[in-house]
Amino acid sequence: MAVGARASQSRWRYRVGQVIAAARARNTNVDVEAVLRDLPPGLGELWLEMAPRDMVHSLKVFRRVAGDELLVRQAALLHDVGKARAPLGTIGRSLVVLAERFGATVALDAVPVLGGRCRRYRRHPEIGAEMLRQAGADPVLVEIVAEHQSPAPRHPQTARLQAVDERE
Repeated sequence: MAVGARASQSRWRYRVGQVIAAARARNTNVDVEAVLRDLPPGLGELWLEMAPRDMVHSLKVFRRVAGDELLVRQAALLHDVGKARAPLGTIGRSLVVLAERFGATVALDAVPVLGGRCRRYRRHPEIGAEMLRQAGADPVLVEIVAEHQSPAPRHPQTARLQAVDERE
């Protein structure tokens, strides 16, 4: 099997694992207390708006960057907060991933109701950044969240977040 095919197969296994983990995702009060200690007023409330699966993911990223600077820890918790404005279940999220993989985002975007949510889901970094800006977050945190899926981030904190986020 070619190296590219193995990498593609590995990526698909990873995505299937994400779907299974999302279906099992739950949160605990202990986790909420740990989060609220690192987030200033206003930002904790935004984190609480996230879907349980996104909270669990953010906590995994947060735990992996526990020794990093405060902005990286905050970004770990809030990098996907924009997904709260694009409510999609596991199937909808899977459709977005498949559409992106096969270049079918235009077709998916045309589906009534679902299309708008899918567009917002793909734009979650900029939506999340705007949510943080409106809540009075540190401007660097806003920029890190906005560029957390960028192939060429400007901030070294974003690169650190990306390295951990890709594994969780």
